Amino acid sequence: MSLRVNGIVIDARCVADEIDQHRDAADPEAAAQHALVRRELLRQRARDLRLFAEADVSNASDDAIVDALFRRDVEVRCPTEAECRAYFHEHAGQFRVGDRVQASHILFAMSAGVPLSTTLARAQSALDAVLAEPASFESVAQTMSDCPSGRAGGSLGMLARGSGAPEFELVLFSGDRLGVLPRLVNTRYGFHVVRIERRVKGRMPPFERVAERIAAQLYEQARVRALRHYVALLAGAAEIRGANDNEAPLRLQ
Repeated sequence: MSLRVNGIVIDARCVADEIDQHRDAADPEAAAQHALVRRELLRQRARDLRLFAEADVSNASDDAIVDALFRRDVEVRCPTEAECRAYFHEHAGQFRVGDRVQASHILFAMSAGVPLSTTLARAQSALDAVLAEPASFESVAQTMSDCPSGRAGGSLGMLARGSGAPEFELVLFSGDRLGVLPRLVNTRYGFHVVRIERRVKGRMPPFERVAERIAAQLYEQARVRALRHYVALLAGAAEIRGANDNEAPLRLQ
């Protein structure tokens, strides 16, 4: 479907090209449409404010446009030391040094030739099966996993931080849960059924060693929230709909 943002048309080909960046979304087409509309709203605002030369705004990166708009329109507050210390104590597991986890998984890899919904359904079915009968984990891994570890019953061995995809590690090293995790883990590689067999806790570094990292992380989170709010304000004042006048307006979520 083509889109129109304040009279500027985003054609269906652009939407189709953008979908590949959102294959892990529940509705990849809707996610692609929203991303393109957000991008167009920001570029139009930058053009209206003459933040770039007319010849440059079309070629400017998304990050450059957001930076320029924030310098003009948005102030993101830096976190205080008290806020950083509170985060440090509330999320201690993120900062321990030397944590290790012994885990196994069953991978359902995403493929361009297989609908996402089909892969998700297979993964959820496998998760339901091993939750109902935990002893079946190895046999399910051997027959269904798309990872070479399936031949070893899904075993990944003992893992340390930094050895896998960040989104996978975020789940592995959060909390103290053992056994089969009750929900699928979604990463850039696909959907994982995960079992944690053992945890070895490391040691906590002093706050001063990670203070700068925490401040940067909290600042980035605040910046993401500010950008979401800023785009919502732009969308509220814009006309966003399908390319045809009889198509309903598109609402950003």
